[in-house]
Amino acid sequence: MSDPTVREAIERLSATITADPAKARVRSAATARLAEGLMCEVTGPRNEHVFTDMPPAIGGKASARRDRDRHIWLSIGAALQHLLYTDEGGPQMDRTILVATTTAPSVERRTDSKFGHHGRRRNERSRTMLKILFAAALAACIAAASAQTPAPQPASVRLKALLDDDLAAVFRHSPWQATVRGVPGYDHLLPDLSFATLEKERARERDALEQLKAIDARVLRGQDRVSYELLRDKMEASVEAQRFARAEGLVLSTLGGVQNAMPRMAQTTPFRTADNYRDFIKRISATPKFAHETIERLRAGMKSGWLSPVPVLDRVVAAIDAHVVDTVEDSTLLTPFRNFASGIPEDERAALSAAARRAIAEDYQPALRRFKAFIVNEYRPKAPQVAGLAALPGGAEYYEFLIRTHVVRGMKAAEVHQLGLRQVERLRREIGEVALQTGFKGTTDSFIESLRTDKKYFFDSSDSVLAAYREVGKRVDPQLPKLFHATPRMPYAVRAMTPSESASSTAANYMPGSLPLGTSGYFTINALGYKNEATWRTETLFVHEAMPGHHMQIARAAEMEKLHPWRSMGSRNVAYSEGWALYAEKLGFDLGLYKDPFQHYGHLQAELFRAARLVVDTGIHAYNWPRDKAIAYMAGQGGLDQDFAVSEVDRYFSNPSQALGYMLGQRKFLELRARAEKT
Repeated sequence: MSDPTVREAIERLSATITADPAKARVRSAATARLAEGLMCEVTGPRNEHVFTDMPPAIGGKASARRDRDRHIWLSIGAALQHLLYTDEGGPQMDRTILVATTTAPSVERRTDSKFGHHGRRRNERSRTMLKILFAAALAACIAAASAQTPAPQPASVRLKALLDDDLAAVFRHSPWQATVRGVPGYDHLLPDLSFATLEKERARERDALEQLKAIDARVLRGQDRVSYELLRDKMEASVEAQRFARAEGLVLSTLGGVQNAMPRMAQTTPFRTADNYRDFIKRISATPKFAHETIERLRAGMKSGWLSPVPVLDRVVAAIDAHVVDTVEDSTLLTPFRNFASGIPEDERAALSAAARRAIAEDYQPALRRFKAFIVNEYRPKAPQVAGLAALPGGAEYYEFLIRTHVVRGMKAAEVHQLGLRQVERLRREIGEVALQTGFKGTTDSFIESLRTDKKYFFDSSDSVLAAYREVGKRVDPQLPKLFHATPRMPYAVRAMTPSESASSTAANYMPGSLPLGTSGYFTINALGYKNEATWRTETLFVHEAMPGHHMQIARAAEMEKLHPWRSMGSRNVAYSEGWALYAEKLGFDLGLYKDPFQHYGHLQAELFRAARLVVDTGIHAYNWPRDKAIAYMAGQGGLDQDFAVSEVDRYFSNPSQALGYMLGQRKFLELRARAEKT
């Protein structure tokens, strides 16, 4: 079969099939049938007997040829049928082959010699076309079989790879989270804020979104489908965020950064082996790079006009001053090296301590001083006294983007603001009703002021603080099975802040535990500041931070089998996490709490605080409220003391929209519960 027409047909059909991997999956049965036809074509009449399923030839050579031709066509047709359908049951073959077979000369046409010269020519043309099609089909089978192109990976496998990649990106951005969760490979790192890494992350996000779009989500089932929707939502928001490149210069936060990252890690890092200490030393030595990259981001903000306001800068500088020391021995970073884990050999302790002291003296302290000098001498002189996002070019649009993608969909800043005003009014009315229950004579404002300032409503010792919160836990834990089918296996505990922790922040918090490390979750309270810890907030604060609040949500997510770890460690949304914790405060009623009117007040005051945040955060970033107005509202309407109101407002300036997630998230959980109760 050296005819050029044959070769051309072979090449065309082979290319048609092998161009698509799905078409290259050919069953061996197809090749076998074509081989059978080829044998008939080559051997001729003498070997007709090889076809045991065909009747003997009758009528001489012409009849034999017709029978042989018919069998070849049947062989080709059967082979093509194998090509046309895959294991999935759907047609896969290109229409080229179908057209070729349907336009071929009919094998039923009579081609014997008694029809004369023209009949013989038609017969030969028919046989030539038969050879072409047969050879082309066989070549297609061989080409497809030899290609062996791997089948596309299942959607679930592709999704898992994308989840793995994004979780790794989360840990690169926040390595301490990997450390406290017991994920290896990140214990020596600090966040990488370099512009080179930023560009790589942007490219990764765009590529991940395209890969997600290419996955048919309809074939995903159960938690895979949920993970897909969450990851796609996150990637869409991340890619959209790239439009607001100027926001990358706003990296200063009163909640954390270069100024207090290492002291916090000194308190939260699990120190068990010598390698844990070595990795921590590497982190200390990485501080100059962390500080330099932060400065570069801030310089970019200076060029674009997106700068943090002076009050935020002053708080960051104050935090730096708290950790800049005259002698290394005064550094809180040495705390782990003064209390080594029992498994560390004595001969290694001295070497590790010496290495830590060198890193603090040569790397950490100079980095903090350079960071402070930049802020004070270069950045602060150009920074605005007060500026929410609304005061920045394009800032109002960015704020709406943050609300829509980082907090809750379907609400504008103006709607959030009005919701906050209504909730503040409602909660103050309910507080007034509680005041009457206690027998208080006076206004709602004077009742709030009394509970905020009268020393009889505050603790008298650190031990009494811990005892009170632990007692709430003893009452709550037995009631949990009434509300939940399952509770975390991971234990939790109430612990007091260390002196260095309380120096950085006095706010109570929850620290997640780790199943791989076997560590508990911790509800941490500032027992050292007992004089400022109110007795009337123990119940609502406990259920928010511990059970059934943050510990319930975070520990249960980590323990769920067949759930990708990205769901518990890489998909954090403030409205989800803090919204659940505030919803858990509502569950206190179902758990038998708030029967005491003062504890009921504590619950309402905590909600009032979150409602006031809706008003003030939007006031700052959508309506360009001055700082003094924001502070006055938090203190007057939100029921906060002056110092706390000031620190809260500065937090909102440095973390736009973050504080909205508490009440907006809670409302979503309440909405979902109401919907479930109706079904």
